[in-house]
Amino acid sequence: MANRKRTFKIALTCAAAAGLIFLVIVFLQLRSQQGGSVPIPMPAAKALMTLAKVHQTATKDGKVQWELDADSAQLEASGGRMILTAPKVKFHMEDGTLVHLTAEQGILHTDNNDMKVTGRVHLHNDQYTLTTEILVYLHDQRLLRADAPVRIESSTASLRADRMTYDLTQNRAHFEGQVEGDLHERPAI
Repeated sequence: MANRKRTFKIALTCAAAAGLIFLVIVFLQLRSQQGGSVPIPMPAAKALMTLAKVHQTATKDGKVQWELDADSAQLEASGGRMILTAPKVKFHMEDGTLVHLTAEQGILHTDNNDMKVTGRVHLHNDQYTLTTEILVYLHDQRLLRADAPVRIESSTASLRADRMTYDLTQNRAHFEGQVEGDLHERPAI
């Protein structure tokens, strides 16, 4: 009888140890499938604060100038800059229309609300679409400036230029460098 109890205790201890080993193996496999820890990107390592799903509005004299949304933002500890991922900006025009801007990255200067966006920059409203790689917004002057080639498409024209300045207050663009354009004829109906 004592021999039987001893055999039962040994079998129970072995079963418990095997179960514990099984749980450890399953845990390690699940952890390895989830991937290791994600390294913090270099700008975020120097950031004072990192935010997800950012929304900011700039106003002047009680009127909304622009609204900014970004997937994430990193506020730098020094320099007053906010590094943006996938910024989307809605510029409010005097006549109530909107001009939409999207880009891959951006920098917002928090002291003066100036912005610089880069990477597949698209600027569009209901009449045209502008594409470039780098665009700067000067908040006090309400100017958009592209020192890189721009391309503008609308239903009636196409335009290419080396540089552009767009005054949001006057809704007027000025093109410089080599400027080329095509007018699309509308069929008479």
